[in-house]
Amino acid sequence: MLLTTSQPPAQTVSANIPPNKFFTPFALLTALVILHVGLLLLGTLRSYQHLHLLLLCLQYAVILPVLLWFLRSASGSSTGGYLPGIDLKIALIGFVLVAIPLSWRSTQGLLNPDESGYSFQARLYRSGRIMADPLIGATTDVRQTRAELFYENHILLPRGWFPKFPPGWPLVLSLGYFICARWLLNPIFGVAQLLAIAAIGKRIFSPAIAVVAVFLGILSPFFLVNSIGMMSHALCALLSAAACLALFGAFRTGNLWYYAGMFSALAFTLQVRPYTGFVLSLVLTMAAFWLNRDNRPALAKVFLIGLFFGVIAFACVLLYNHVYTGNWFVSPYALAAGADTPPELSFSQSRIWHGIRQYGTQAIEESLIGAFPFTFLLVGYTLLREKNRRKEIWILASIYLALILAYLAHPDGSGVFFGERFHFEGFFAVLLLAARGWQLLVEHWRIPRRAQVCAMLLFATMQVGQQGATVVTVARRFEPYRKVREAINSSGVKGLVLLHDSPGFVAKHFNLNDADWRHASRIYLIDAEPDRRNEWACRYGVASWTAVSYDPQSKRAVLLRGNAACQSDTRPQ
Repeated sequence: MLLTTSQPPAQTVSANIPPNKFFTPFALLTALVILHVGLLLLGTLRSYQHLHLLLLCLQYAVILPVLLWFLRSASGSSTGGYLPGIDLKIALIGFVLVAIPLSWRSTQGLLNPDESGYSFQARLYRSGRIMADPLIGATTDVRQTRAELFYENHILLPRGWFPKFPPGWPLVLSLGYFICARWLLNPIFGVAQLLAIAAIGKRIFSPAIAVVAVFLGILSPFFLVNSIGMMSHALCALLSAAACLALFGAFRTGNLWYYAGMFSALAFTLQVRPYTGFVLSLVLTMAAFWLNRDNRPALAKVFLIGLFFGVIAFACVLLYNHVYTGNWFVSPYALAAGADTPPELSFSQSRIWHGIRQYGTQAIEESLIGAFPFTFLLVGYTLLREKNRRKEIWILASIYLALILAYLAHPDGSGVFFGERFHFEGFFAVLLLAARGWQLLVEHWRIPRRAQVCAMLLFATMQVGQQGATVVTVARRFEPYRKVREAINSSGVKGLVLLHDSPGFVAKHFNLNDADWRHASRIYLIDAEPDRRNEWACRYGVASWTAVSYDPQSKRAVLLRGNAACQSDTRPQ
C-alpha cells in the first residue's frame, strides 16, 4: 500500500533511557504545545492581529530548542532510521471530511476575487458561450468602463463580456457546474495530489518517507486552503506533481512514455496558469535534458517529444488570445489593463524591491505558519546532508525555488494567505524534502521510534488546533459574501440588484450574473453612485432596484429597495 509503512523490528534498547532524561524535556515540550494551542484558539476567536508572529516566536524561540533537547535526550539509544509505522487512511479521510464541507461552504461566498471570474467563465462555458453579451453601457476602451459595470478581472467591450483568465481551469470547473458540485473538484484534486506525493516519495526515497510527506501535507493549513473553493491552484499543483512523478519514472526506467506524460501535464499547466506553467516547464524540461545529457539518442527523442507538446500548448495559447483579444500575441491579461503586455509582470529592479519590501515579510511569516512546524528547517537539513539522492533532491528544490524567484517579477500582486499561493504548485516538493530531512535527522541522531512517535503526536495535536483555527479564519473571509448571496436568494428580489461596498465585502469582487444575463430574473451591477440608482434601473428597462450591502456589526446583509419611476419611453440602449 502507498499509504502505509512496514513496522520496524522491536527496539529494546530505548528501554534503557533514564526516565528523567526522557520525560523531563517531554513534559516541558507537552506543556509548550498546550500553551501554543491555547494561544492559537484564543487569538483566533478574538481576531488578534499579530497572532501568527506571536506563534512563530513561540515556535522558533522556545518550542524548537526544547524539541531539540527532547530528541537529543533520546538519541543514541537505537540504530535510528526507522520512521513510525503510520496508516494514513484515517488521516486522509479526516482531510476529506474537513475539506469538502469547507469547500462547499466557501463556494457560497468568496475567498479570493479571482474565484468570481473563474466562476463566471465556467458558467459561460457551461451555457455553450465563450463570452456573454456586453452589459449596457460598455465602452470600446476597457480603461473607461463605468464603475457600475466594472468587475475585477473581467473585460467588458461592445463585442462581449468575459474574464481575463485562460480556459483550462474554467473548462474543468464547468464540469463541476454540470454535476452541480463545483465545490467538490478542488478537494478531489487535493487528495489526488497527496497520492501523487506519496508515489513520488515511494519512488525516489521509501514508503516511510512517502507517508510522512503526506502526513505533513494533510496537517498544513496552506495545503488545506488551496484545496478548497474555486481557485485554480489545486489543479495546477496536481499537474505539477504528476509531471515531476513522470520525470522520475522516466529517469528510473528510461521509458519515453513517461516523458510524454510529463510534457502533456506541463502543456496543460500552461492553459491553467500560464506564467506558473512556463516556470514549471522550464525547470522540468531542463532537468530532463540534464538527466539525458550523456545519451544523445535519448536526448534527441526527449527534445522531439517536448517540442511536439510545446507546439500544441503554444498554439492553444495563441488561439485563445486571438479569440478573446483579436490579436494572436496580446493576452486577455494585457487587454484587461488596456496594454499590449500583461502589467502583472515587471522586471524593473525598483518595482521588484518595492514588492519585496511590501509583501516579503508577510509572505515569509504566512509561509512558516501555513506549513507544518519546522518544515523549511527540515528542507534545509536535507539539502545539506543528503548524499545518495542528490539529483532528485535538487530537482525538487529547483521547482520551489524557481517559483519563488519567478514571482519576484509579480511585484504588485499579493497572494498571501497561510502562505504565498503563487508558490503552491511547488509545495509538494517542500513536503517531500522535509520528510526526507526528518529521516536523515533520525538516522544521524539515532532517535528511537518511541521518541519519534511522541514528537509526531504532539505536533499533530498542535496542527489539528491550527487547522481548526484555519477553518474559522477562512469562514470569516467568505461569510460576508455568503450572507449577501443568501439574503438576495431568500428575498426573492428581481430586476436590478446593486451591490454596495461595505467592511468585509467588496462589490466588484462578486459577479453573480448569469451567463445569459439578458433573460435572467436579476441583473447585478455595482452600487458605485447611490444617487444614480434610478438612472441605471431605467437604462436597463426595469421599474425597481435593490441595493444590497453587508453590516459587520449585525453580521447580516441589508437590502434597500426603491422604484425607478422611469419615463414610459425609456428603452435599454
